[in-house]
Amino acid sequence: MADHKEVGLKSAFDLAMERLAKKGDNLTQLSGEQKAALADIGARTKAKIAEIEILYDKKIAEVRASGDAEASARIEKIEEEKRAEIAKLRDREESERRKVRA
Repeated sequence: MADHKEVGLKSAFDLAMERLAKKGDNLTQLSGEQKAALADIGARTKAKIAEIEILYDKKIAEVRASGDAEASARIEKIEEEKRAEIAKLRDREESERRKVRA
């Protein structure tokens, strides 16, 4: 009998990996320690982002409750600061991830 492979739906990840393999791109296999370190970095970053969101959302709620005439301008400034803090955390996360992968 002929050799039959299971045919089914493939995830986008599987399809992308097949395309990369066809192109000849070498993908580095990560060790268990590297995977754990990457997971830890992701978890820490996620926790810090949640902390920042809580902190800044509390500030925004306080400004809204104050009934200040310039509340919308202050809220916009707080939201900009929040976005900047989150962007810094994500940049730091990516830097740490590159170090682990290297």
